Amino acid sequence: MRELAQAFLAQGKTVRAAGLMLMLIKTEPTPGNLELLADIYMQQGLFDDAKELYLQVLKSEMKPNARGAVGERN
Repeated sequence: MRELAQAFLAQGKTVRAAGLMLMLIKTEPTPGNLELLADIYMQQGLFDDAKELYLQVLKSEMKPNARGAVGERN
């Protein structure tokens, strides 16, 4: 699904790309998926939404066990 969203983004179909990524992050909220959705939001001019996602990614990468999903706790 991520690859399809990237293809839509490359074609300028940001609404479709965002829709796919929103569905995907419900089950796979990985930093990479959140970052891609943030990139899509930037293209759409949704800067506040993108900022929140980028902050989530940064926070997850600062954790020592940042391999899993964002917000995942041991």
